[in-house]
Amino acid sequence: MNWSIDSADAFSVARVRRSAIDEVRGLAGPGADLFALELVLGELLAAETERGHWALTLSVETELAGPTIHLYAQGPPAIGIDRNEYRRAILLGTRVPLTVEASAQGTHIVLRMPAEASGEAMFRSRASETYQRAQEISRRYTY
Repeated sequence: MNWSIDSADAFSVARVRRSAIDEVRGLAGPGADLFALELVLGELLAAETERGHWALTLSVETELAGPTIHLYAQGPPAIGIDRNEYRRAILLGTRVPLTVEASAQGTHIVLRMPAEASGEAMFRSRASETYQRAQEISRRYTY
């Protein structure tokens, strides 16, 4: 799925963000936790919106590791010149796998779903937690 938008149109940017996350949710499955991915995508798009009238292209693709979001932004990179401390904290502290390729012509950002976001990974981690709790309880009550 591909979208092309003018970054100055905040409503279109928000609509595309929502559509891209819905597309990823459809590819990842109903148990996927996409909060971090949506937050990072939103901050990246907000940075581009603040820059003004530049063309943006967003695409969602399926790869072996899961769905990925590709963001192509026209013009000099917005990352690195952003003064928004909240945004910088989110982007620097994220667990979302993020790749940035920047040139004078534009920027290509790839977002991948975190491994722990998949429903299967969540099930495995919950099963592991349950197993560890059961072992702790067993140790406490073993004479």
